[in-house]
Amino acid sequence: MVQEQVPEVPVENLLVEPVGRDTAPCIALAVSHLEARGFNGIMVVLPSDHIVIGYDGFLRSMKTAMGLAEETGGLVTIGIRPTRPETGYGYIRMGNPAWATKSFRVAAFTEKPDAERAMAFLSSGQYLWNSGMFVWKISAIRNALERYLPELAQGLSPIREAMGTPDFTAVLDECFPVLPKVSIDYGVMEKADNVWVVPGDFGWDDLGTWTALERVSEPDTNGNFVQGQALLVDTETTIVRNDNPDKLVVTFGLQDTLVVDTQDVLMVADKSRASELKRLLDELRQQGLDRYLQGLTASKRNEAGEEIVKDLDALLHKHPVIEKPWGQEIWWAVTERYAGKVLIIRAGQALSKQYHRQKYETLLFLKGHGLMELGSKNIEVSSPMAIDIPAGTVHRIRASTDMIVFEVSTPELDDVVRLVDDYGRIADAK
Repeated sequence: MVQEQVPEVPVENLLVEPVGRDTAPCIALAVSHLEARGFNGIMVVLPSDHIVIGYDGFLRSMKTAMGLAEETGGLVTIGIRPTRPETGYGYIRMGNPAWATKSFRVAAFTEKPDAERAMAFLSSGQYLWNSGMFVWKISAIRNALERYLPELAQGLSPIREAMGTPDFTAVLDECFPVLPKVSIDYGVMEKADNVWVVPGDFGWDDLGTWTALERVSEPDTNGNFVQGQALLVDTETTIVRNDNPDKLVVTFGLQDTLVVDTQDVLMVADKSRASELKRLLDELRQQGLDRYLQGLTASKRNEAGEEIVKDLDALLHKHPVIEKPWGQEIWWAVTERYAGKVLIIRAGQALSKQYHRQKYETLLFLKGHGLMELGSKNIEVSSPMAIDIPAGTVHRIRASTDMIVFEVSTPELDDVVRLVDDYGRIADAK
C-alpha cells in the first residue's frame, strides 16, 4: 500500500512490523534501523492516518520543533490548538514558554477527558490536543527508551544485532511479537523530564473514525456523506460507504446512521456511538472473526469519536432554562473561567445579528443545519462543525431546521451588541 500511494519512497526505507505492538516498539524498531544505517540526526514521527491542512504552516512548525530538539536535546511533540470540546483526544497542558515563545515546556499529559473537563480545557487556553507527532534526536529517544522502558530496549537487542544480515526477517518475526505492548506516550513521554510542545501552525484532524469524514468532506443538502454507489431517500445526517462497484446501497427513512458495506461485511450503526466501535471490534476478535476487522475501521490507531448531547430532557430538568423568541437557552455551567450553554433554535428562527465586546465563543453544532453569518462570510453550518467567534466579530445564526448548538465562551455574559434583531430587542441590548 505504501509503495502504491508514495512510490517515491525507496523500498529499502520501508520497515514493516510483523504485528502491531503499539507505538513504543514501533518507534524503537525505527530508531535501531536508522542507527544501523549510520544516521544519528533528527527523527520525525508522523501518524499516517491524519489530515494536515496548510503545508507552509506545517513546515514552519516542523522547523521550530527540529530546532528545539537540536538545541535542548529534549523530546518534542506537536500540539494542536483545540477548536471544540473533543472527548476523544488526549490533551497536553502547556507549561512555561521558551525559545522565543514558539514552544512550551510540557506541564502534563492528560488522558481523554469527559465533556465537562474538555470544556474547561478548551476555555482555559492552556491545553493542546495531543497529535501523536514527535521530533527528537536519535540519541535522545534511544536514551529515553533505555531509561524508561528497559525491558523493551533489552528485547530489541537480538533484532538490532540481526540488522543487515540474512537472518533479520526471521529474527524480527520471532522477537517483535513478544516485545512489551506499550504506547510511547505512556511509556516515555509521561515520564520524561525534558519534554517540550510546539503549537501546530496548521489545520489538522485525526481521521480515526468514520465520523471524521464529516469534518473534512462536504455534505449533500441533507447533511449526508456518501462514498460509492448509493441512493438515499428521506435520509439525513447519515454516512454511507459502499466499496462494491456492482452493488447499490439504498437507505430509506434514516437519520444519524452509519452504513458501511465492504466486500465481506455490512455494518449499520448509530452514528452517535462511533466512539464505541472498539466494543464491536473486540467482539469480532472474541468470536474468531478477525478477518473482517479491516473493512470496518476507518483507522486502527484511534477509535475516538464525538460526544453529543444525548439526553436533552435531563438538561432541561437539571439546569436553568431561559425561553427565547427563537427557542431556548439551557445554562449548564457558569464559572469564573468559562460559561457554557445549549441553544435550541427552532426552524425558521434567527438569533440577532450581533457582536461581543470582550467575549470569545466557540460553537459546536450538534443537530440540524442552518446559515451562519460570520464577519463578511455566509457559512452553511451543520453537525459536527465547530466555529470560533473572537470578540468583535459580527455573527448571526438562522436555522433551516431545528438546531441544537453547544456554546462555550469566556465568562463575560452581558456584553452583547445587537445590530439587527427580528424580535425588537435592539433597544434592550447592553
